[in-house]
Formats: sequence, C-alpha cells, structure tokens
Amino acid sequence: MAAVYGKHVLLPEEQMDLLAFLKQNGTPPGIQGGAPMNEIPPGSSARGESLFMGRTHFLNRGPACISCHSIAGLPFPNGGTLGPDLTHTYAKLGPAGTQAAMQTLYFPTMIPVYRDHQLVPQEQADMVAYFKATAAEAKSPEQWATQILILAAFVLGIIFVALTAFFWRKRVLSVRRALVARATGQGVRS
Repeated sequence: MAAVYGKHVLLPEEQMDLLAFLKQNGTPPGIQGGAPMNEIPPGSSARGESLFMGRTHFLNRGPACISCHSIAGLPFPNGGTLGPDLTHTYAKLGPAGTQAAMQTLYFPTMIPVYRDHQLVPQEQADMVAYFKATAAEAKSPEQWATQILILAAFVLGIIFVALTAFFWRKRVLSVRRALVARATGQGVRS
C-alpha cells in the first residue's frame, strides 16, 4: 500500500468519512471480526507444494513460486533467488497476514507478474496451508549453512596451501637460494 498511497495521506475529512463508512456498514469482509464473503474450503499443503513447485499450474496461468523463491524442504537447487526465502513466511506474517499476502500479492516485483494472474481462493488457501506446514517443519540447521560453508572453504584453503608447500618445496627453496646468493654477491649482508 505504501507504493500506492505513499504520496497521498488521507486528509482529516477523508479519515472521518472512512470511519463513518466503517461504523455504518460494519467491518469489511476479510478484516478481523468481519464475515468472509465466500467460505473458502480448507487448504491442502500437498496441493500448495505442488503449486509452489510448478507441478500443478495456477488456474490464471501465473508462474510457479519456485522460479523466484526458495523454501526449506525442497530438493536441490531449492528454488530461485530473485525473491526471499519463504520458509518462515507464515511465522512472520501470521495466518491473517499470510492470507492477505496471497490475496493481493502486493510486492513490488510481483505486481507486474501477477497483475493479470491472481490466485483463486482455493489456491490461496492451499498456499497458506503449505506455508504453515513448511514453517512447522523448518529445521534450525539452515541457520548454520553459511558458517559450515565458510569453515569448509577455510579447511580447503589450508589443504591447498599444504599441498602446494609439499609439491613445490624444492622450487621455493631454489628460488630462495638464488635470491640470497644474488643479495650476498652484491655486497648486501644481513
């Protein structure tokens, strides 16, 4: 909403009109306390995973989530890197926030992609169920992935230096001898 209304702040009279409308007509559907317009059947995390991975196509022909996002539990390469990792989306946004995100897909990169390809209510429910299941199954070792990678690079670097020293030891010594001989031959003494 910030991108749309960032330059337009509601004037005091607009705020009063909005409050009067809400008091007169009740809470809008979809907002806490309001009645939903249509009952959405419960979502299936299996269908949500299939939609996320692209095995099942979205009804309105939107691209699969995996093309831009990653999530825990997927086989290598674990998805795209254009968008953020969605493993903890449900924990961050909560049930209402995740449902709202699926309804609007209101993220700057996603707006042009999904403008004409909105998710239908059943797909939204399936995706919410999948995010909920993924958040529940998320394991903490993922937080160690970077540290393990750094440690592996460090160990491999040490191995490389040791192998280089072993296989080129005569070369290093011969170069040193030549440098020392040249330096002492020119009258430089240590």
